[in-house]
Amino acid sequence: MKYIRYLERKYPFVKHKIDSILLISIGISMILYIFQPFSFDLYQGNKIGASFGFGFMTFIGLFVFNYAIKKKIVKTLKKWTILNEILYIIGLILFITILNYVYFSIVLMDFSFNIIILLYVSYFTFFIGSIPAIILVLIKYNRFLNGQLNSLVDKKDENYELDLTIINHSTKEKDLKIKFNNFIFAEADKNNVTVCYLEGEELKNKNIRATISQVQDDLNHPNLFRCHRSYIVNLNKIESAKGNSNGYQIKLKHYRKELPVSRKYVDEFKSYIY
Repeated sequence: MKYIRYLERKYPFVKHKIDSILLISIGISMILYIFQPFSFDLYQGNKIGASFGFGFMTFIGLFVFNYAIKKKIVKTLKKWTILNEILYIIGLILFITILNYVYFSIVLMDFSFNIIILLYVSYFTFFIGSIPAIILVLIKYNRFLNGQLNSLVDKKDENYELDLTIINHSTKEKDLKIKFNNFIFAEADKNNVTVCYLEGEELKNKNIRATISQVQDDLNHPNLFRCHRSYIVNLNKIESAKGNSNGYQIKLKHYRKELPVSRKYVDEFKSYIY
């Protein structure tokens, strides 16, 4: 089940520009001319021209899939996922394989079209092309996650200099007033809450008579996240995050220890970075 949930994660939808498609097509032409796979080395005609013919068929396949098929598919889906991207790339590979085989059979081999050979080539291409395609998708997904996390870390909020007031329910102590950007996290401590914050360049802790739920209600800011029954953190202070559906560990700027994101809050946390 966890692998299914992983494949259902959001994946960045990208529609390639025409110059990218052209470069890929030229690259395919050069690879075919240099390495001459699939018995292309036996062809006795103009191999440079034939190679660019394959490149042209690749261009047609990429153009059709990128500007027509992919656009129609995404309209029917709520979100573009890792699985969608993998299936799309495999379908694209098979489509280009068929186009190039038709070109090879009809144009270069004088209409020597053989459905058995086509199925064999498609079968062979499926397994050869699927593995690097899946690896590429996973690499791009990890880059996407890092980018999401970096944008979260670097995000500037319009209330960046907002004054926060944390109410102290002790009649003997004053409320704590700090700038939003100085708040690091709050931690439940029995019937109290310890607030970790910056004062100038110095890291300070203030013990407040309150519950963590009361502090959450007092702050009520979208960039202050309840990550655990005992912790509220400033999302703008996240430096790194690692974990899975069972929980995460996050590291905050100005603070050495890692703080937990418990399983209960994982889905909400992932919504910020996925």
